[in-house]
Amino acid sequence: MGGANGAKATGSKSANGKKTGVLSPFRRRLITTDLALLLVATLVGLLLSARAVDSSLNPIFAVYSMPVIISGAWFALLVLRGAYDQRIIGLGTEEVQRVVSATLITFALVAGLSYLLRADISRAYAFISLPLGLILVIVGRFFWRGWLYRARAKGRFMSRTVVVGTGQVADELQEWLTDGSYAGYLVVAQHPAPKRGDDLANWIDRLDIILAESKASAVALAPADDTPGGALRQLAWRLEGRPIDLLIAPGMLDIAGPRLTVRPVAGLPLLHLDEAVLSRPQRLAKRSLDLMVGILMAIILSPVMIICALTVRLTSHGPVIFRQTRIGKGGKTFTMLKFRTMHNNADALRQELRELHDQDDPMFKLMNDPRITTPGKFLRRWSLDELPQLFNVLGGSMSLVGPRPHPIDDVDRYEATAYRRLALKPGLTGLWQVEGRSDLDWEQALQLDVYYVERWSLSGDLILLARTIRAVVQGRGAA
Repeated sequence: MGGANGAKATGSKSANGKKTGVLSPFRRRLITTDLALLLVATLVGLLLSARAVDSSLNPIFAVYSMPVIISGAWFALLVLRGAYDQRIIGLGTEEVQRVVSATLITFALVAGLSYLLRADISRAYAFISLPLGLILVIVGRFFWRGWLYRARAKGRFMSRTVVVGTGQVADELQEWLTDGSYAGYLVVAQHPAPKRGDDLANWIDRLDIILAESKASAVALAPADDTPGGALRQLAWRLEGRPIDLLIAPGMLDIAGPRLTVRPVAGLPLLHLDEAVLSRPQRLAKRSLDLMVGILMAIILSPVMIICALTVRLTSHGPVIFRQTRIGKGGKTFTMLKFRTMHNNADALRQELRELHDQDDPMFKLMNDPRITTPGKFLRRWSLDELPQLFNVLGGSMSLVGPRPHPIDDVDRYEATAYRRLALKPGLTGLWQVEGRSDLDWEQALQLDVYYVERWSLSGDLILLARTIRAVVQGRGAA
């Protein structure tokens, strides 16, 4: 058998006995940045606090040692919470969740030690340094994530991946890995999955040769119906201790990962699929975010909304606010508000323009819509026409983040998959708005909306809000 020889041929452990990865240089950059930002945050907290520490503590100890101790403990918690795990850095919301979790634990430790030692350090660090540090670290992560995506677009920091499998699932897996290059997997070869009756040792030996020749650092396995049960176990044993990750794709590639949990049933691990319905705590968290951010945005942007309203009033005939019936969560109708950016007869021309431009998709958009007024083009360019929908959000008919609401005649054109968009409240912004805005066609936008519904998380909403601001400032894809 070629187990030992294969292990020597394709990789080795690092000096500390742990697997090395293509993200190790990126991880070092992240660690250095986090350490610097945490130290800055604790120093700022100390300097801005009028009474950072109790007089009973040695002032020299407080000034020179406390920032180092707290930032060091904070960093240690980031490590313990897996914030530098190469499987999650630069990808998804799990990274942000672990940073937030480590910060909350640090907050609890600082407050607890302050109480036990009767030292007034919680005000300086808990209410200044910790929030500031959290913001700085998250912003730093987003900066490095953008840098990583640009590097991956040039072919750097990619895990050379061998897809193991045959049939539709393997083809879809390869397509997903190729299209999602930002995730960092570069498919370099494909190897058929073993079938019942095959010699598993010979099959793994052949795979070992492919791994060595392609210099692969990942194996993505898409098991088929006739794949023998022992294949995965023997493959995992062969790759153990080598710098090669093993990824296993379930047969249901269109099912959201967060909804899948492994539950043992009679000693057999089975995938349990949860409903894509928000629980009561999740609905409360999402609604709380809508109210807090919505009220803040309405107050801050009220001068902008007044200027927009005066512009619409003085430059064209008709009402300032355009009201239209849209379809919301569960198919319920509501009245959506916008600053009017079109001429008064815009709705009457809608069907005529559909036929003229041969558009029958549910998402009706024209690149140069003749119904749009001159100031309306400016409002749309910077998404200012959507600001009145903050009142829809505060009223509860919409959310800050969610699939964009469609008019009734658009929903009438829905096919079965599109109704999945209606599982959550419609949003002021959504995933396809930050991915491409009006540059995307209907099928691409629908895929992103369904992806959002299937994978909703509160941290994901926060990330999308931040990305929306960047997309609006850049004016990317606005219509």
